[in-house]
Amino acid sequence: MKLITATPWGVYSVWWRHFQVYRSTWLVNFLPPISEPIVYLLAFGYGLTPLVGDVEYLGQRVPYPQFLAAGMIAIGVLFQAFFEGAYSSFIRLNFQKTWQALLTAPLSFTEVFLGDWFWAATKGAIAGTLTGLVAVIAHLYDLSSLVLSLPLIVLGSLLFGAFGLLVAGVVNKVDQVNVPIFLIVIPMFTLSGTYFPRSTLPPLLESIANLLPLAALVDLLRWPMGLPPQWPLLLLWLLGWMVVMARLAALRIYPRLFS
Repeated sequence: MKLITATPWGVYSVWWRHFQVYRSTWLVNFLPPISEPIVYLLAFGYGLTPLVGDVEYLGQRVPYPQFLAAGMIAIGVLFQAFFEGAYSSFIRLNFQKTWQALLTAPLSFTEVFLGDWFWAATKGAIAGTLTGLVAVIAHLYDLSSLVLSLPLIVLGSLLFGAFGLLVAGVVNKVDQVNVPIFLIVIPMFTLSGTYFPRSTLPPLLESIANLLPLAALVDLLRWPMGLPPQWPLLLLWLLGWMVVMARLAALRIYPRLFS
């Protein structure tokens, strides 16, 4: 079996296969997950604003719904990319044997892996963009800012899609996917500055939260309100997480194809 060789056409073929399957059931598979960050944005943004008022971010006071908007975009990216990479890839790998079937075609493991990874990232990017459009309609995020934020949305989608694939390569049963969800995903999306500034946390917990990849993504998506001085390091931090997650995912999934 070819392992490393990859062509753009091979990667696209795998991605296109997943897209065609998705098109037939897009309403059922897409609307329920994407509704979650949008409901958070509308419910928390308008429900808590009378209680919270403005929040302090980078030394300035900003309206709470505007502060919340970038966090909800990041959550849309996280949920869709991770769940596609974790649940859907696990099912394709272990139950439907889609990976094995694709490898009987003139495709390498790298092409199948990249096609699956890019599809998970595509779903994350769609979710983040649609959540951002809701924020634009609510006048919480400028359309031009959303367009300029698309590379960040794609980067976050690639990172969390790779994280999902790593989980798919590690767990043995589909129910075990719940373990990283409850131990990693839920703490990350609540503590990463999505709903409140991390500066309100106890110092030790704040230091831990600052290291989470979602925290870096949220800070970068809030660039219209100002960038932290260390923003180049945050970008490198996300890129580093993405490379490590993708590498580990490939190393864990490859042996599963023959087990």
